[in-house]
Amino acid sequence: MNTISLDQRIHQQLDVVLACGWQPADLVHLVRRSINQRAGRLMASCLARHARQHDAPTRAPLEWLDQLRDLGVYEPADGTVVGGHGDVLDRWRRAEKLDPDEGLEAGQQLLEVMSHAPRLGVLLAPPAAWGATNRGLPGSAPAAPAAIDGKTLKTIRALLAKAEATTFEAEAEAFTAKAHEMMTRHSIDAAMLSAQQPGGHAGVLSRRVHIDDPYADEKARFLSAIAEVNGVKCVWSPSPGFSTLMGFPVEVQLTDMLFTSLLVQATQASAAATAHDTRLRTASFRRAFLVSFATRVAERLESARQGVATEAEQQYGSALAPVLATRRDTVERAYTEAFPQVTTMRSRSYDAHGWHAGRAAADRADLGAGKAIEGG
Repeated sequence: MNTISLDQRIHQQLDVVLACGWQPADLVHLVRRSINQRAGRLMASCLARHARQHDAPTRAPLEWLDQLRDLGVYEPADGTVVGGHGDVLDRWRRAEKLDPDEGLEAGQQLLEVMSHAPRLGVLLAPPAAWGATNRGLPGSAPAAPAAIDGKTLKTIRALLAKAEATTFEAEAEAFTAKAHEMMTRHSIDAAMLSAQQPGGHAGVLSRRVHIDDPYADEKARFLSAIAEVNGVKCVWSPSPGFSTLMGFPVEVQLTDMLFTSLLVQATQASAAATAHDTRLRTASFRRAFLVSFATRVAERLESARQGVATEAEQQYGSALAPVLATRRDTVERAYTEAFPQVTTMRSRSYDAHGWHAGRAAADRADLGAGKAIEGG
């Protein structure tokens, strides 16, 4: 098999897997997880060629283009595709300074991974379903009213970034607490606004969150715990390495952001807990630490959410409870329809030292409700 024919086969298989529900970010994550980071760059180059040949900048949904942008193969400023010219496999091989045999082996590995990729639920229109233009199509227009407004989103992200960056525990606590209070109040306000609009309870969406090794199962449990607090359903798919979130746009976006930030904080806390005792630097300790941290954080997030909800009741009165109940029921129905055969993750025993250390760290990461930020 020569390089040209293998390159063509990879391109043909890419068309197949994208038609089976896989999205650009999903594929790069799968390849990095199954092979290595270098192969992930090859997958990104193949996606660039695909985007170029299918005129993705003017035809793909906005979420699709966002993923291509994050992969470095799409420049939104001028609407152009970066890379993806000619024989992608050979160009990638030369850029990686590999000899021809190494390039062939890498290409064959990539083809094998894609050939065994299972069919997924379709969350975004695949290329075969794209129209002549993405103008005015769902997912190709600016954010809908149900999404988080830019000012609030920027503030929340800034607070979480400060919580992750500071070396002072008290500051991290304050930043995270403020971010969560703002998230919760914004979620409630968005729910009430949506309920006043025709079809306001119909906008349940799905989003895949990619989970990296090590301790992927425990990280997935972490995400699920945060999702539950925010009224979002979470399904873990261990083989491709992602969880699917289902909920209303605001809650899904906030769950994703909060998980990313808290996972960084949990990782830092775990490193600090084992810094002075090498006997604790074991996989069993870290697994237990993550799950315990997540469990305790979820308890505190729920308490904080209840506090903000109580304040919100003073503004919305008796109208609030039925709106939130209707949203919960809507999400539950959508989840049951999308995942009729989902099973519960089996419980397991965890290292006692890791469990207690994780819970203590979560207690120190105070997420008490405090006073909700007005105007969030």
